[in-house]
Amino acid sequence: MAKQYKWKADTTYQSDTSLSYGVIPTSHTGWQSATAGSQSGTWEYWFRDANVGPPWTDANSSRVVVHTTESWTAEITSRNYLNITINSVINSVRRDDVQGSNTDTPGRTINIYREQGGSPVLSLTDAQLATSHVLYQGPLTLDSYSFTLAPGESLQRSSLYLHNQTIGMTSYDDIWFGVLFLNDLPKDYRPGATLNTNNSVWVSHNRTNGACHVLPNTTGTNWHECRTVGGDEGGQGNPPLILHAANASSWYNQKLLGKQD
Repeated sequence: MAKQYKWKADTTYQSDTSLSYGVIPTSHTGWQSATAGSQSGTWEYWFRDANVGPPWTDANSSRVVVHTTESWTAEITSRNYLNITINSVINSVRRDDVQGSNTDTPGRTINIYREQGGSPVLSLTDAQLATSHVLYQGPLTLDSYSFTLAPGESLQRSSLYLHNQTIGMTSYDDIWFGVLFLNDLPKDYRPGATLNTNNSVWVSHNRTNGACHVLPNTTGTNWHECRTVGGDEGGQGNPPLILHAANASSWYNQKLLGKQD
């Protein structure tokens, strides 16, 4: 079976309020499994914004919507690293769906970034929180962006980040949105262990200064490092392999053994 990674269209929200947020459509907001190759989609990422409160409620708020098209290419290496190259287009940013008695003052600065801590790719000021209007009409095509997620760490990374700051106040919203990626493939390792004759301890090949190499019979001259995955779960097909005593007819990936530090 081909290796797979996971992705979804997602909005993650951190704020001193508890207003609603989400994605339209919702058809890809759960984890999607995909093999290496190309994917694309268009979504609206939204959050609600309020000037009436506290308490801050959806009933007295408006909605900010970022309309985005994203396409990406995924590569999964032999060691299960996930390489992503993504292209994002911000089609528009608008404020709509004004509810209740939400007011214009104070206004907002809205900055969109590729990643938190970077430089903004789009900076907007909005002083009309109680009026439906277009904040930005694109398209704005962002530079291609690449990153790598290591295996076995359950690491996740979104494609875009937005900071919504109340002008003249400390109130803010931090929003990670766009396509979210997850590499939940098993971490690779050097299998096997060696008996340390000094203290009779089996030390893992998968340690600092450890090694697991083979001399291929095709050349007989160059040693090749061995790495594998999933030996403890009965993984197969990623040499070096070993016959299990319980099933002497099938070869399995070797396990991670011994003291590692």
